[in-house]
Amino acid sequence: MRSSVTLSGNLVSDVTLRATSAGSVANFRMAVSESWWDKKTERWAERVTYLQVSAWRSLGENVAASLAKGQPVVVVGKLRQREFDDKEGVHRSVIEVDADTVGHDLARGRAVFARRPRGPQTADIAAAGDPDLGGVLPEVSAA
Repeated sequence: MRSSVTLSGNLVSDVTLRATSAGSVANFRMAVSESWWDKKTERWAERVTYLQVSAWRSLGENVAASLAKGQPVVVVGKLRQREFDDKEGVHRSVIEVDADTVGHDLARGRAVFARRPRGPQTADIAAAGDPDLGGVLPEVSAA
């Protein structure tokens, strides 16, 4: 069983959304930085790790509609190691994140939430929705 990790960082690429036989997938790169006081040099030191993140199906569609390069994000997901041979035939190994949850890091800014419409009229509702929300109407409760 794989454990989940929680990462906080910044998007360093635009989100790309593509269709696959398993459903749509959004991909982006994020930078996660770690800072500490180095007693030897008496200075702050920093290490930045760059990770590729994949978000599938409706999560991926929402990520593509909500996030942009440079924004602070929090990602919860599972780490996976992928091995491949690059174009020059060199064997490579990368660590990637298969996201379960993605959101803006509200410790560093504000966001507005718009619930995705559901039901058979979803496309019609989204098309007629608020253009400032990407065509998505916020859910309104009948009071």
